[in-house]
Amino acid sequence: MLRSVLAALSGLALTIPTGAAARAADRTDPVSYVNPFIGTTNLGNTYPGAVKPFGMLAWSPQTSRGSQISTPAPGGYQYTATRIRGLSLTHLSGVGCSGANGDIPILPFVGRPATSPSADTTDSVYASTFAHANEAAEPGYYRVGLDSGAGAELTVTDRTGIGRFTFPADKPASLLFRTSLSETGSTDATVHIDPSARTITGSVSAGNFCGPQSTDNSHAYYTLHFVAKVDQPFAATGTWKDGTLTPDSTDAQGGSGYSATGRPVAGKGSGGYVTFAPGTTAVTMRVAIAYTDLAGAQRNLAVESPDRTGFDQIRAKARSAWSDRLRKVRIGGGTTDQLTTFYTALYHSALEPTLTSDADGRYYGADDKIHRLAHGQRAQYGTFSGWDQYRAQVQLLAMLDQRQASDYAQSLFNYATQRGGEWDRWLLEHGKTSVMSGDPSAAAIAAMYAFGARDFDARGALASLVHAATVPTANDSKDDGCNVECVGQRPALDFALTNGYVPADDCHCWGGAAETLEDAAADYGIAQLAGALGDRKAYRAFLDRSHNWRNVYDPAAQADPGLAHNIREHITAITASGENAPNEGKAQAFDGDKGTKWLTFATTGWIAAQLDAPRTVDQYALTSGNDEPGRDPADWQLQGSNDGSTWTTVDSQTGQSFDKRGQTRVYSVSSPQPYTSYRLTVTKNGGADIVQLGELELADPAVPTPAPIDSPYVGWMRDKYRDGTWAEGFSPSTGSGFVEGTSAQYTWMVYSDLTTLARKMGGDDIAVQRLDSFFRNPDGTFDLSATKGTRMDVTNEPDIQTPYLYNYLGAASKTQETVKAIIDTKWGSGTGGIPGNDDAGTMSAWYVLSALGLYPAVPTRAELVLTTPLFPHAEVRLASGRSLVIDAPGTASAHYIAGLRVDGRSTTKAWLPARAVTAGAHLTYSLSTTPSATWGSGPGDVPPQN
Repeated sequence: MLRSVLAALSGLALTIPTGAAARAADRTDPVSYVNPFIGTTNLGNTYPGAVKPFGMLAWSPQTSRGSQISTPAPGGYQYTATRIRGLSLTHLSGVGCSGANGDIPILPFVGRPATSPSADTTDSVYASTFAHANEAAEPGYYRVGLDSGAGAELTVTDRTGIGRFTFPADKPASLLFRTSLSETGSTDATVHIDPSARTITGSVSAGNFCGPQSTDNSHAYYTLHFVAKVDQPFAATGTWKDGTLTPDSTDAQGGSGYSATGRPVAGKGSGGYVTFAPGTTAVTMRVAIAYTDLAGAQRNLAVESPDRTGFDQIRAKARSAWSDRLRKVRIGGGTTDQLTTFYTALYHSALEPTLTSDADGRYYGADDKIHRLAHGQRAQYGTFSGWDQYRAQVQLLAMLDQRQASDYAQSLFNYATQRGGEWDRWLLEHGKTSVMSGDPSAAAIAAMYAFGARDFDARGALASLVHAATVPTANDSKDDGCNVECVGQRPALDFALTNGYVPADDCHCWGGAAETLEDAAADYGIAQLAGALGDRKAYRAFLDRSHNWRNVYDPAAQADPGLAHNIREHITAITASGENAPNEGKAQAFDGDKGTKWLTFATTGWIAAQLDAPRTVDQYALTSGNDEPGRDPADWQLQGSNDGSTWTTVDSQTGQSFDKRGQTRVYSVSSPQPYTSYRLTVTKNGGADIVQLGELELADPAVPTPAPIDSPYVGWMRDKYRDGTWAEGFSPSTGSGFVEGTSAQYTWMVYSDLTTLARKMGGDDIAVQRLDSFFRNPDGTFDLSATKGTRMDVTNEPDIQTPYLYNYLGAASKTQETVKAIIDTKWGSGTGGIPGNDDAGTMSAWYVLSALGLYPAVPTRAELVLTTPLFPHAEVRLASGRSLVIDAPGTASAHYIAGLRVDGRSTTKAWLPARAVTAGAHLTYSLSTTPSATWGSGPGDVPPQN
């Protein structure tokens, strides 16, 4: 989710010997295989700190590269950033944007503060470097030794934490409570220090999720309250606000606020500190949080962390909770690296949603009122990364714990009811952020019900979802927050109800074609839920609506050949004033792929191409990028040079604009001359703080026209205008009309109607050929690099089901090959072992299910599409109490399915019936080193759809 602006943060896939991974793994206890540092580079954006399954409190470091208002990675931690400014109490796992949470960073500080920590805008004073040799993590536990001489050991309960802090004996020992310094800032914060009770209490009002991407979200979504209780007396106290430090004070208030760019204001904020008696070397602190009020935090502390329960007991209980969770899937065989990757993925899949209700059953509602759990609901959960999680994560959640999934479903319904019937696609705790696209709540609720979660008000949820999908609201027609955070649950619903698609123009959404496809998936989910509940009328109506994807499929769409006589194949070097490498780098401006773009973080910029010989450019073309028009070039000069230093302007344009995304405008050079280099210098853009360019094409009539780099196939998903005409500037690699993806990637996002899509493409054989070209190079080798818009993006959700689509087309062995290639080459046991954002455990859930050889290719149906298991034996303890047992002897060397017995009966079907996710089954595979032409390839072997 929202990877583009963060592409520059990608790190190395480092092998790390710290934490649980350093010890000899205990095959009887899967906790010993978990390495929480996996995903802390390569844009995985995970965190290594202490947390229980789905816990409210997650105690983990906030790392820094020298900017107080920017964190190296969302989630607060990046392995290659070796400076810590605090250990904060809440975290998001695997998200994109600029992150969120990271609330109440607590820093063990060697010394007594002499200046305001808020004034330390470069993190040069109130932060410390550290070495990974002095760091360790395992489920429920984190330890770090800072180069300052301070150290911290952390462990947790669901809502509380306990920390053991150490300090040098010859220096002052302090704890800093940086209450306003949430990961993306705060609107307000308070701190109160009570020396007589040895407590520190306070709160922070924070949120600002994706604020830098759209300042419509630059406000608080929640207030987090905390209480901390320390076992040592305070020798001194103090507070600060903005640039002022006030020694001996016990109270302060003030947030960071937000700038016009959606980021915290550097140098602003408040907090407090306590300093202990000289010679203090060890301090134990208990801390609890609540979203309700301070009393809730105090009760949580009393219930979950009474004084009689020590650090080691709490750590053991946290480990036991993780052991219980991870033992739901028992693996036999496999290498240590495979088991580490698998169990860490299972661990990451169980971090979100996060608990939001207190120990007494109270929780803060979406209506800004405190509620109490209704009878039968055990817990309220928040933080719903819906656009991601509906595709794989909630299915795994329900398979393993139907009761918890039911609570989650009820939680989403509670929040929607409190919001007047409006469901959100990305909740931050209880707060509506509107981030991403579609109506994923419908699909998520239907998926959890299909996978066995039945202990929630399913009929009430269905009625609410049907109402939201059939009655347009004012928000559905607003552009507030667009593109990233469009406020409507069903953007342009009034138009879609009549015309069957969300339009490209005035759509009140991120991308019309993507919105149409997401709505079709949501509608199919509503149909499935309605059918299961016996509402045949709603089932038929929404099943028909789920076919609306057909309205944005253009059977005649094909790649734009581009400007004739393009000289891109004669470019030897590219330079630029700036770039957002690797995915929006300078090379993307000349790659022949109009779906990619060059981006620089400035209002002006230049990009230049050096050629293999002098070329005479008589025409050139600019294609607008897929993001907001304000980033498009408006004024520029095209310049030529023969020495790379002296430039001659060959054409100038002012006041230009691009009405559409992916639109190409062609310009002529009045007096063309040969040059060995050409440079486009943008002197003004449309008013945004970024310059973007989809493509720069230079043409020399003496150069033969190169072959299009885009796909040769015809028939693609495409943006459509309100008048029924197709949006121009199309190529399969275009991102215009789509969300974090391209037409080529979204064309396959027809979960429930793939057989119709294949027929429209020309039949199963053509569809198989197109899938081959989606995953592979012309020579048959896999291209899983996620650098081409016409290939699968293994780092993101819209096409994560595509490897399984071969099973619907009579080519099951190709699913087996493709899934194996992804598992073997894109996942691993190093810090970069997750291929991109983990997105609240969604990508990890994909890995867990794929390693087991089962996948919900239609998210809202419980049938599981099959592929070769990674391990020779696995046993999944289903939430029903039954087991799904998988035996695949020889899988380490033979990876093609030659035969399958389910409960002793031979079958050629490439899918498992829905009843297996609750009733269980025993799968016994026969494997081969060569693909089978018969297993999973017959007409009766295709998984069910419509």
